[in-house]
Amino acid sequence: MCGRFYLKSTPAEVATHFGVDVRDNFPPRYNICPTQPVATIHIGPRRAREYSLMRWGFVPSWAKGEFLENLAKRPLINARSETVHEKASFKNAFRRRRCLIPADGFYEWQARPAKAKQPYAIHKRKGGLIGLAGIWETVVDPDGGEMDTLAILTVGAGQDMKNIHSREPVVIAPQSYNLWLEADERDMASLEGLITAAPEGYWSAHPVSTEVNSPRHDGPHLIEPLAA
Repeated sequence: MCGRFYLKSTPAEVATHFGVDVRDNFPPRYNICPTQPVATIHIGPRRAREYSLMRWGFVPSWAKGEFLENLAKRPLINARSETVHEKASFKNAFRRRRCLIPADGFYEWQARPAKAKQPYAIHKRKGGLIGLAGIWETVVDPDGGEMDTLAILTVGAGQDMKNIHSREPVVIAPQSYNLWLEADERDMASLEGLITAAPEGYWSAHPVSTEVNSPRHDGPHLIEPLAA
């Protein structure tokens, strides 16, 4: 799964990398958590890439009653890539509303026998921005306003990740951004090759402080390697 990530690149760097106009002057964030607003890149009404903020925690447009109440307690932050095309909660968004979530890295927790889980900071070995694969949906909040919500796609862990966790977020390569964002229902088969674990040697990981466990903590010290 992917339950926390970080974005330390500047708005200008995000704009250049993803080819969008970014007007927000957002600061670096080293502990982005579910239910918070996150930067996204998606196709807008004019069929061009757009930047916007969305709430991390997917809500299907049809969600009501007890199901909607449960989502408030346990938001749908991830969607399994193996079933995203068929699950009622996700399938329409996967066909029509895919997005990219800019990130410089993410966190994962390694289970250890008789010990607390150890958090790891994971980033591209060569450094730099990545585009996490996401789906999004617009819902009406209890006050009658519209709210855009998203989930991050995950896949079974590849060679770099399998000793830390059983799953990892799907990363879309820059040369495939257009395909991921623009493919319509006739092109679903063409997306299959994009939804894979990163190749061996792509990720670099190191243990970090358990301070990242709390959403109250933020700052560049969270991604510093844990002292021996």
